[in-house]
Amino acid sequence: MSIVIKPTFSAVWSTDAQGICVASHESPAGLIPALKGVSLRAWLRFAQADDDALIALQLTAALEGVTPFHIEVPIHCLDGTTRRVLVSGLPESPPGSACQQYNGFILDISGQRKALEDALRTAAEYRLLIENSTDLIAHCDNQGRYVAISPSYCQMIGWSAAEVVGKRVVDFLHPDDRASATEALEHLFSGGALPDVVEVRKLHRDGHYLTLGTKACGVTDPSTGQNIGAVLVSRDITRDKERMRRLETLATRDTLTGLHNRAWINDQVNAMLAQEDDRAYTTVLFIDLNGFKAVNDSMGHATGDALLQLISERLQRAMRPGDSVARLGGDEFVVAAKCDNRDAASAIAQRIIDTLKEPLVINSMEIAIGASIGISLARFGTTPARLLLDQADVAMYQAKARRESSYQFFESAVQP
Repeated sequence: MSIVIKPTFSAVWSTDAQGICVASHESPAGLIPALKGVSLRAWLRFAQADDDALIALQLTAALEGVTPFHIEVPIHCLDGTTRRVLVSGLPESPPGSACQQYNGFILDISGQRKALEDALRTAAEYRLLIENSTDLIAHCDNQGRYVAISPSYCQMIGWSAAEVVGKRVVDFLHPDDRASATEALEHLFSGGALPDVVEVRKLHRDGHYLTLGTKACGVTDPSTGQNIGAVLVSRDITRDKERMRRLETLATRDTLTGLHNRAWINDQVNAMLAQEDDRAYTTVLFIDLNGFKAVNDSMGHATGDALLQLISERLQRAMRPGDSVARLGGDEFVVAAKCDNRDAASAIAQRIIDTLKEPLVINSMEIAIGASIGISLARFGTTPARLLLDQADVAMYQAKARRESSYQFFESAVQP
């Protein structure tokens, strides 16, 4: 929306051949020192609100050369205010003649001047903000091409402004991010809004990618209401993403073995049981190592930890694609799998027992370890995840009572 600033004062005047003002029509009347009866130079000396001698020189040069003039000058008004006015004159005679007869006007431009000064100040403040901001600030047109980028942007991505301006925004993104970024920009250009931060991977000049969190908003032409582009304010969140990945790892992984932990396997079993259309059984195998405590007590915790790491690698190799293995703590492990029947579950358990029978060597010593495995199975809607894990735990203790590597299904009336 454009703003029209109306002048608060105007006057139309004319002079005779000697340059004396003979007519002046002011609106409103009585606001400025009287023009009628004095020369323009005399009026200016009286009314001018500053000591800028250049203004008087400009007027004198125009009058002596009998040429048109347009002079901006601050004047003292009779209401005690100071206004900036434009004094303009057009000679009646050709340039160089002795006649100084003029017609002209005085127009109050205080409002326009203030608006311009405010705009210039705002622009200067904006430029100062852009040039000193640690955020990455960019402006693109409604064709998705860069119009300008902040110095911080250049420092962050390694590209100079000359290398970026005129290029498409999406050309600097990871190929996998371009489609979604294009869709987001088109949404802005069509008048939409993006309330959420958009994550993109931006290509650094040296070839690696930075992860940026970008807040984008459309820019509208105030006179037409049409979109003319977008402002993109970004921050480098590469470290934040890495920190989040580390936190997620700590939250879902066992720090000793790198396997998933108890919280993750609980969620996994819940997700598997929630698959309504899957007719396969969600299968939990609860594993307790035989002989581990004796090794840990006799050979020390460091050897015990190394043994757990070797066993974890063995368990992972024994899994089918899609099966998951987690360490609950100590020498207890859980496998979550999908099995069509008990035979498939038995095959997994036997493969685990067999892989642990192979020699385990720690510090040049062979260590014998076995496993007791409890198995429970359930289909969608029949058993909660927590109960399924508890049932496998119960069955494991039944297998352990045999004092040899073996597996045992949990037996109940609802078991297949």
